[in-house]
Amino acid sequence: MKTLLLLRHAKSSWTDSTQTDHDRTLNKRGKRDAPQMGQLIESEGILPDCIVSSTAVRAHSTAELVAENSRFDGEIQLFRELYHAPPSAYFAVLS
Repeated sequence: MKTLLLLRHAKSSWTDSTQTDHDRTLNKRGKRDAPQMGQLIESEGILPDCIVSSTAVRAHSTAELVAENSRFDGEIQLFRELYHAPPSAYFAVLS
């Protein structure tokens, strides 16, 4: 049986009002919490076969930190169409 994990991006920063929503970075808490999620995934014995992410900076940064801390050694696949996407876009990418 296959397992699908869906993760929301870690806490992002709102301090720079000149950044577009797509370009918002992780804040201090997000940078702390994302690695913890990767460590939890690893401690549960779940090694992802594949990681996909939106191209949004906060989502991609979260994916990188989770991947690094879960011992995932593959390439994170980025999909612009997942940014602000409806559920159907996720199904399309997954299939």
